[in-house]
Amino acid sequence: MSKNVKKEENLKAVGEALSKGEKFLAENRTKIIKTLIAVVIVVIAILGYKYLIDKPRENAAQEQMAAAQRYFEIDSLNLALNGDGVNLGFNEIIDEYGSTSAGRLARFYAGFCNLHLGNFEEAVSLLKAFNGNDEILQARAYCGMGDAYTELEQYDNAALYFMKAANYRENDFSAAYLMKAGLIYEQSGKYDEALEAYKKIKTHYNKTTEAQEIDKYIERVEIKQLN
Repeated sequence: MSKNVKKEENLKAVGEALSKGEKFLAENRTKIIKTLIAVVIVVIAILGYKYLIDKPRENAAQEQMAAAQRYFEIDSLNLALNGDGVNLGFNEIIDEYGSTSAGRLARFYAGFCNLHLGNFEEAVSLLKAFNGNDEILQARAYCGMGDAYTELEQYDNAALYFMKAANYRENDFSAAYLMKAGLIYEQSGKYDEALEAYKKIKTHYNKTTEAQEIDKYIERVEIKQLN
C-alpha cells in the first residue's frame, strides 16, 4: 500500500470520527449544556459555602475558643465549660459550632474539664467524640479516657485506652501511657501484660523519666509471677 493511499485512508477515518463527534454534539447539545450548568452550580455552591458560611463560622468559633481556653489554662473549669455571660464556654461552642475544627477541639477541652471536675462518664463521652489528627492531642484524649475509666473502676477499658494512647503515634509521651497501662494491668493481676508494658518502656524509651526506675517495676512483677 502506497503512502498516499494510507494517508488518504487516515484522513478519511479522521473525517468520519469528526462527523460522528459533530453528530453527537448536535443530538446531545441540550443535555451537555445542562450538565455543564449543573457542574458550575455545584462548584459555586461549594465555594460559596466554604467562603461565605464555613470560614466565617470557623473564625467566630476560634474567637469564642480563645476566652474558654484562657479559663481552662487558669483552672477556672466551670467558666471554661459554661462561659462567663459574655464569652461562650466549650459546651456552647460545641452546640453552636460543633461541625467546625474549633468546635471539634472544644470537645477535647470539655472532656478534660469534666474529667477534672469528677464528671467521668461525661468526660468519656466527650473525648470519644473528639477525633483529631494531631498525634499529641489524640493520644492525650485516649489517655484522658483511660483516666476516666480508672476513676469509674472500669479497669479493662482503662488499660485499653492507655495502650491506644501509647501506640497511636509512638514518641516519648508513650512511656507515660505505657506506665499507666502497666500499673492497671498489675493491679488487675494481669502480670504478663504489665511486664510487657514495663519492658517496652525500658527497651523503646530508655531516655525517658519513666525508664529511670522501670527496673524495680519489672522486678516486682516478675516476683508476683512466681507467687
